[in-house]
Amino acid sequence: MSITSEFDKARQTAVAFIGIDHSKSSGRVRNKLLTKGVDSSIVDEVIEYLCDIDYINDRRAAKRIVSRYKGRRIRSKRAMVAVFINNGIPFKVAESVASSLEDDRDTAISLCRSTYSIISEESRLDIMKLLHRRGYPADLSREVIRQLLSQTEDSYDN
Repeated sequence: MSITSEFDKARQTAVAFIGIDHSKSSGRVRNKLLTKGVDSSIVDEVIEYLCDIDYINDRRAAKRIVSRYKGRRIRSKRAMVAVFINNGIPFKVAESVASSLEDDRDTAISLCRSTYSIISEESRLDIMKLLHRRGYPADLSREVIRQLLSQTEDSYDN
């Protein structure tokens, strides 16, 4: 088989995998082509070609991933970098998109409020565990819990 026909076949496979929403990352497309047995040099050419024509756009893919992590699924910026990388987004793009996300303090507060209807001293440990699982640093978690508890106490005082 000639190089151009291998390229065309790999390109068609990639386009079929990406579909009409254009939200697959270059890493996911690369892995799909490699599992189909396409030579790595041809995979690189196909990825480069599809990126050049904006059929693959890692920033667009990352923003699509961000849209799935709202409400009770919120993660810290650090955790989102890991999510991006697991979804085939290159590290530099992952860091760049994560740095543009909402501040960790704000997302931690939002996560706590969406998960716990009542923030109390009894739920402190559970909240701490939740924030830890979602990638928030311990010191930030403690500050957020203190802030939420003081706001709860203030609302009872009024």
